[in-house]
Amino acid sequence: MDTRLGLIGRGKWGRNIERTLLSLPGVSVVAIGKEEPTRHDVDGILIATPSATHASLALPYIEAGIAVFIEKPMATSVEDAKHIQDSFNRSRSAVFVGHIHLHNPAFAALRNELARLGAVRHVLCESANDNPRTDSSVLWDWLPHDLSRAHALFGIDPVSVQAWSLTGPQNCQAAIARYRYGAASLVSTMSWLSPVRRQTMTITGERGVIIFDDKAERKLVLHNEAGIASYPSYDDELPLTQELRAFLEVVRHGSADASHIALGIAIAEAIEAADQSIAKDGAPIEIRDE
Repeated sequence: MDTRLGLIGRGKWGRNIERTLLSLPGVSVVAIGKEEPTRHDVDGILIATPSATHASLALPYIEAGIAVFIEKPMATSVEDAKHIQDSFNRSRSAVFVGHIHLHNPAFAALRNELARLGAVRHVLCESANDNPRTDSSVLWDWLPHDLSRAHALFGIDPVSVQAWSLTGPQNCQAAIARYRYGAASLVSTMSWLSPVRRQTMTITGERGVIIFDDKAERKLVLHNEAGIASYPSYDDELPLTQELRAFLEVVRHGSADASHIALGIAIAEAIEAADQSIAKDGAPIEIRDE
């Protein structure tokens, strides 16, 4: 019997999700409108709508005990993220957040190479396109990618942030944020003002540098202490395919893993802190105690 999944949101990315799901065996997909009442005839629900609507659309399904996939960010405020956590604690329904690069084979290969770099000191992320959104700032669009990968690299959440908007605090379409992770730092530059799509991560360690370029033909290049470049191999399956297969496993086996929600809350806290820093012209904002 097919696993029956509901999909809310059929924009460009939602249609991509639908095509990918239908390429997997034993899956059927039904489109559900944002205004429709909660459906109880599905095994799981996927939410691929504008970011600001994620929490309000997810909550009724979590309360109903239906497995929910929420595109990143899980929510666009700490308050909404904690509402999701409260609902999860009541229902124990599975909540899966779509941090796609955590399922990117090239990023998985990068993590396997980290030991060759020694202690990581600096991470620089650069993200750009010309696809501005109207429901949230550029921070909520790009930082979930950078912060979720940084959490995977460092194993901890950031302790403080400084951030600056390059287009003004009320219309943030390009920004810089610097997060501190103990002795290491993450610097993210993000923009909706570039006709050239870009998404890179450069990790500098004691014994070399590794660069992840999601738009390049060879997504990984490792430079050792002598400056000699090598190209780590990785599986060529699409990240979205791996991510949705992982969600299917959650739906079929009923796993209620709280780590997705914990990461979603931590990311919301980190982005809200960056918003506060921008409002204070780059003043440092503490996120949590060291």
